Amino acid sequence: MIRSFGPLTDADDLRVTESLRPLDSYDGRGGYDPAFIPGDPLPLPGAGAWADDLVPVEGGGTEIRYTHFSVLMSASRALPLFSACNIDGKLSDRDVPRTDTWRRDPRIDNRFQNLREGYGDERRGLFSRGHMTRREDPNWGDRETAKQADADTFHITNVAPQRQGFNGGIWLDLENYVLDNADRANLKVTVITGPVLAEDDPVYYNRKIPTAFWKVLAFIHAETGQLTTIGYRRSQMDHLPRPSARFVFGDFEDTQVSVASIAQETGLDLAAFAEHDVMAGGEAFQIRVRSVSDFYLSR
Repeated sequence: MIRSFGPLTDADDLRVTESLRPLDSYDGRGGYDPAFIPGDPLPLPGAGAWADDLVPVEGGGTEIRYTHFSVLMSASRALPLFSACNIDGKLSDRDVPRTDTWRRDPRIDNRFQNLREGYGDERRGLFSRGHMTRREDPNWGDRETAKQADADTFHITNVAPQRQGFNGGIWLDLENYVLDNADRANLKVTVITGPVLAEDDPVYYNRKIPTAFWKVLAFIHAETGQLTTIGYRRSQMDHLPRPSARFVFGDFEDTQVSVASIAQETGLDLAAFAEHDVMAGGEAFQIRVRSVSDFYLSR
């Protein structure tokens, strides 16, 4: 049984704007860089099973490019399939003021961009606008570039509905942990983040809500000097407004999983990342983690 809550919006929420930026103000956005980390190129994940369901972008293509990250969106779900970000730890500017105003992107059709429905005060059972690319991650380079990157993360294209209680802990700490274990001479990390979009996702406020999210991180390992990737999956089942009828055995809140298993669950092509996975060959296994220090970063 799918639980469906009635329509509610956060029309009183002052953190959103209906105004669109001019199209030409997005000129020069480079987006995700496949060659960002030295070694084998890591191309943007392929759409895989979603190839016929991608949102088209003004000017051609389906990659929505921002400052240091890119997004691919599902048309049927009006949600990102993933957001792919390059992080330069040496040039990071964590002091950039938080933009904190959500907006649509004029380069794609508004009907694929849910700015308000189902989002708002958690005390009313509503969802948070959960960043896929974390707001701090692309904020590197000179101050103006970092400010532009921060503002770019507040596009609704970079969002999936999350309960506030879910949006913390390991989910927020993992990128910093990997940076702490990366090669100090090459302090760069690539992070791909997205929801698991399933046919039987529960419905709240007329929207199918993802019950799980994932990350794939790539970096040069400090000890081995090798390009390394890890996979991470997080469930928000226990945080949904009411218990869902759907139950998956072993659906722990935080788990390290193989990149290949993420590809299988999401339908995306992550082959380039799976090649360097510390859990390669262990596709059937998952490791329950209670803190970032529980992650395996090498084979």
